[in-house]
Amino acid sequence: MTTTMRLTPAIGGQRSGSETASRPELEPIFTELAARWQSAGRAVPGRADEEWTILAHRYPWPTR
Repeated sequence: MTTTMRLTPAIGGQRSGSETASRPELEPIFTELAARWQSAGRAVPGRADEEWTILAHRYPWPTR
C-alpha cells in the first residue's frame, strides 16, 4: 500500500491562487546585506562570482 503525505507550511498556512504576498519592507534589508557582502569581497546571490568561475573552468585532474 502506498501512502502519499501532503506537506503544509508550518508557518503562515497556504495561500489561495488569487492572493499575492507583497513584502516591500524586506527589500532594503536584503539590498543592504548584498552591498555589505560585495564590499567585503564575498559572493552575492544573483551576481557573478569570479573566483567560482575560475575554479569551475579548471581541469579537475592534475596534468603530468
